[in-house]
Amino acid sequence: MLDMEIVDFFMEEAEELFDGINSILLKNEEAGEISKEEIDSLFRYIHTIKGGAGSVGLTNVSNYTHHLETFLDSIREGDAEFTREIINFFIDSVSSMQDILDKEYEGSIDEDEVNSMIKTLKQQIKSFMQDKEKDSFTENNKEVSPASAAELLDLFEEIFTILNEVETSGNAKEVAIDELFRYVHTLKGSSQFLYLSYFPTYMHDIENILDDVREEKVPYTLELNTFLLNSLYIAQEMIDLELNGKLEKDKFEKELNSLRDEINEFEIKDENSPAFEIFDDELDINMSAFEIFDDEPEPKAPPIPKASSVQETPNQITPSPKEEEPKQTKAPAKKETSIKKVASSSSIRVNLDKIDNLMNRVGDLVITKSMLFQFADNLREHDEIYKKIIERLDALDRDIRELQESVMSVRMVPMESVYSRLPKMVRDLSRKLDKKVKFEHFGDNVEIDKMMVEGLMDPLTHIIRNSLDHGIETPKERQTRGKKDTGTLTITASQESGNIIISIKDDGAGINVDKVVNKALENGVLSKEELSKMSFDDKVMLVFAPGLSTADKVSDVSGRGVGMDVVMNNINSLGGKVEVKTEPNKGSEFKIILPLTLAILDGLNVMVGDRKFILPLSAIVESLQPKKHMIKKIGKNDREILMLRHEFIPIIKLYDFFGVETKYTEFEEGMLIIVKSSNTKVALFVDDFLNQEQIVVKSLEKNYKKIKGIGAATIRGDGSIGLILDVMNIVEESKSQERE
Repeated sequence: MLDMEIVDFFMEEAEELFDGINSILLKNEEAGEISKEEIDSLFRYIHTIKGGAGSVGLTNVSNYTHHLETFLDSIREGDAEFTREIINFFIDSVSSMQDILDKEYEGSIDEDEVNSMIKTLKQQIKSFMQDKEKDSFTENNKEVSPASAAELLDLFEEIFTILNEVETSGNAKEVAIDELFRYVHTLKGSSQFLYLSYFPTYMHDIENILDDVREEKVPYTLELNTFLLNSLYIAQEMIDLELNGKLEKDKFEKELNSLRDEINEFEIKDENSPAFEIFDDELDINMSAFEIFDDEPEPKAPPIPKASSVQETPNQITPSPKEEEPKQTKAPAKKETSIKKVASSSSIRVNLDKIDNLMNRVGDLVITKSMLFQFADNLREHDEIYKKIIERLDALDRDIRELQESVMSVRMVPMESVYSRLPKMVRDLSRKLDKKVKFEHFGDNVEIDKMMVEGLMDPLTHIIRNSLDHGIETPKERQTRGKKDTGTLTITASQESGNIIISIKDDGAGINVDKVVNKALENGVLSKEELSKMSFDDKVMLVFAPGLSTADKVSDVSGRGVGMDVVMNNINSLGGKVEVKTEPNKGSEFKIILPLTLAILDGLNVMVGDRKFILPLSAIVESLQPKKHMIKKIGKNDREILMLRHEFIPIIKLYDFFGVETKYTEFEEGMLIIVKSSNTKVALFVDDFLNQEQIVVKSLEKNYKKIKGIGAATIRGDGSIGLILDVMNIVEESKSQERE
């Protein structure tokens, strides 16, 4: 009987792991190769799914995944290499894994079907291993594929980098021994597929001495490091000689005997040190409890006979007694830490509803704090009491802000949770459009409010579809324009000044601004008079106009003119804005700017007649009481504008917009607050502005209905409802009224 609560936790984790797997595979599908780090990540993801599924009783998916894991481990060890065909095989197999997992979770699994799938899987894996043996080497002339040669050179480079770092620092205790062992092991394994016989034998002995270091049988000293450097230089020459058929057996045996002589000098016959025993005990316990590592140990090479001489190497340093003590080697400590990290976790999963409830309680505290401050204002005439109360309220205010930030940090999730959904979409769409696209993303660890993630997906999807369809050209078009046939689509996330900034950039053709403007005129989105006053940036923003599309025909990708309208509406609803930059034949960049949170914001209270509204501080550019000469009238309707520092800014009278009685009608008597929406500046005319305060945002649309010009509401300190202005909506509504 499955413990469904534990299974549900595993299913949540599995969803994230599958996202990680698909992200790596899809990103590297076109290249047909995957980096070592990504292969290691794939292995961890698949290994975790296998182990997790087995531990919660989902045995079918665990059995299926075991074969994928074994094949992937062979690739890690150099027994096979990733190709485009193998990447596609993994994409399909991981899809099958997800299908098996879903069915087993629902209790609708057909075990005969799973066994058949496993049989097919094993046959496919076997064919890949056979293909590797056939294709990697032509035995008659020993031809090596460029990919294999590059792999060997890269491995040598990584090994020499580690060894040279130790030589330079003079500190042998900081050697990355596990990494060094892995590179040497992979180098040996890869060379075996080139039908070499001398080189793998030579490397096997080097691998053995490194394995002894990992197991604390031999200390890693500067002398050993120098020996390894010299030995691997010889190995590098040896592989070239053998590939060309120029390595004589006698010469090889001489080099091998010399290698073994020196290795014997480094060996210490003390395998029962306390540190070694303790580590083994802990490893046995962890393996039996969690079955984290199930690799079988490699058989050791036969004992090397003791020789009578030692080959001298340059710059030899006699090891100190401390260096010769196995206890001092750091490699086992790293292993132990790694095991503990896999076997246990310092994090817990919490239902989002609980976080929201906690955030609401913090919001109530903010409201109560406002009430207390308002109550304290009534005690101003009692100076001594008032000062003491304000001091304590200030302390309370600081504590509540810290609590609010702490709760907010729990709501935040890394951008990689957003990115993980995009690669497959880019892959499928670029194939449909016959385009080559390289998808890159940066800022994976930048955090965003979990509540924004779903609202952000639609805008990102539409912008990416737009970039792929209208922006990035076909390979033939790109070559004609002197570009690489593969386009690049890049998403970058960063945090600046209390905002999340997400940039979506492509290196395509750029936006055809003239075509956009003509469509806007044709559709009545703007008049020729309005067009004459528009800057280039204003014209670019017309891509967000409802119903406007520059596509020549409607397809299942685009053409109806609704996608970019959705982008603007969704970003507005998240309290953000969009900026666009474009350059012909260079590409376009869409920049989404969002507040860190929608839950609490700083606002400015403004008076319009006897009504009090709240204006978000993030929208305000500046405020002023204008002089008469600063107000100008233009156009047939005597449209009033503010002339400020050679800039003409449209004025919106809030008393007219909301239809309320006002105290002042002359601009010089009231105040103008300049706000910015996207790339548009407007001046809002109000009677006065009051105090600034922190407010808790409550959705008006969810609790009541959508109101023109109002974005949300809050509860004030006196218990009344405060309305929060929606600057973007006010600007758009004003433009619409003018056009009408």
